[in-house]
Amino acid sequence: MKVLALQSVNREDFGLYYRQNYTAIAVIEIVNKTVQVPISFIIETNPLGVKELTVEVSKDADIDYPMIPVRTGLKAFITEMDKQGSLP
Repeated sequence: MKVLALQSVNREDFGLYYRQNYTAIAVIEIVNKTVQVPISFIIETNPLGVKELTVEVSKDADIDYPMIPVRTGLKAFITEMDKQGSLP
């Protein structure tokens, strides 16, 4: 399982400066097959300045693969994008 890209990343205006809500389409390679999956994720900064990431995969997604490695891979990919400043 490998996360290839995030497409159509949209930031939703939530009104709180320490919480950022996003929706996107994740392009994931699973066992020689490429799947596009709608996801939503939240990056929240706690009072100590540590960023916490929550990822939700759409329930309509047809993924024939365990969800824990998918979420772990998405979290790592999104964290790297956030560090590079490539999120809107």
